[in-house]
This record gives sequence, structure tokens and C-alpha cells, in this order.
Amino acid sequence: MAQYVALVADMTGRYAHVLVIANTWDNVISQLEDAGCEVVEDQTEDYEVEDFKDKESMQEVGLWSISDLISKTNFVSYN
Repeated sequence: MAQYVALVADMTGRYAHVLVIANTWDNVISQLEDAGCEVVEDQTEDYEVEDFKDKESMQEVGLWSISDLISKTNFVSYN
């Protein structure tokens, strides 16, 4: 498994960066689309993903997990 960073948009056009653990970029897209996100692009190369071991380190740079994006923000799903 690898860590990926995706730029996503919600139904209102707001953007967020999401850290996803998956086998391939295609799996990342599937997970995010299943959660109701529009996947804009892969931004993994812009981050040192190995540095993100916990939620605090992710929050410092504005990254969300899929579950936190949906439950702790005003994200509006496409579903």
C-alpha cells in the first residue's frame, strides 16, 4: 500500500486535499468517488507523504482523511 494525496472538489466547488492509502492511483479515485468527491488531480509529488503518521501532522499542512473530510467539514457530497 502507498499513500497518495488527491486534490478533490465537492458539489459546491470547494477544494480539499485528501490523504488516501491505496494500492494504485485508480484505487484512490474509486475510494474518493465512492465518497462523493470529484477527483481533480494527483498531488502526491507535492507532499512528503511519509511525514504523515497521525492526524496532527496532516492537519498542519491542510490534509484530510476521507472520513474526516466527510464528517468534520462542510463537505457536500456528489452522492
